[in-house]
Amino acid sequence: MTSTEITSLLLIAQAAITLLISIRAFALYSWTRKDLHFILGTSMGTIAVVGVVGLVGDNYFAHTFSTKLFRYAAQLVSYTFLLFCAIRSSEQFLRWIKRWQFFFIGLLLVMLAVTPLLPSISSPLIDASTSFLRAIVCFAICLTYASLFMKKETRFSFLMALSFLLIAFGIAITTPWYFSPTTVLYLYIGDGMRTVGLLTLFITYFIP
Repeated sequence: MTSTEITSLLLIAQAAITLLISIRAFALYSWTRKDLHFILGTSMGTIAVVGVVGLVGDNYFAHTFSTKLFRYAAQLVSYTFLLFCAIRSSEQFLRWIKRWQFFFIGLLLVMLAVTPLLPSISSPLIDASTSFLRAIVCFAICLTYASLFMKKETRFSFLMALSFLLIAFGIAITTPWYFSPTTVLYLYIGDGMRTVGLLTLFITYFIP
């Protein structure tokens, strides 16, 4: 099995897991009408779409245009909204966040539409920096839920902290690969860790 096939399988797994989390979150929203579930469903659904765009773009359009800029921006926006929800969960604040999420989703759709016209990211430093921003946001989410666990010691806050710790470190571990693409082991470990993190997040929302 080639390195491209391995990374593609990991991306498929990540897209499938985030899609299932999104479906679960929207199902919970239909029952509870809590904006927190809607924001989670939208964020995870966006990340699932990013996975599909990455698979299609890397395998069919890599020589024509790059989808990296859109993918990094979409994931960064999605994780940032989840960070806002972790920091503050009042209903009034979440309604405000929900409205802004609609606005940014609209901007991301425009960005996706004009992606073939955008310049490709060719600098390893820019690649690594924009990618690492996602790790920083995910680690901030981890710290927020870890703080909640220290106060309340709930299973939910523990699993959420663990999920985003794995996702953050999974993204961070891939950093050397941007400077030396032949070191695919970093990519395998990072993508594998992210997949486990997303799977933990999936379990968190399916445990009664």
